[in-house]
Amino acid sequence: MCECSKVHLYEVEFKMEGMIVVPTHKNCGVSLNDKQAEKFQKELMKTWGFEEEEE
Repeated sequence: MCECSKVHLYEVEFKMEGMIVVPTHKNCGVSLNDKQAEKFQKELMKTWGFEEEEE
């Protein structure tokens, strides 16, 4: 898991791990941890103009 302190939207790429696509940090080449992945998803939805869903 990525241990980088801050991951920006433009620093994330997607790679295959088996049959699963995972967000990966471009600088270190390691998959994002759960907290980073959740933050990335929220930032991506905001950038695309989607409303945040209430659970």
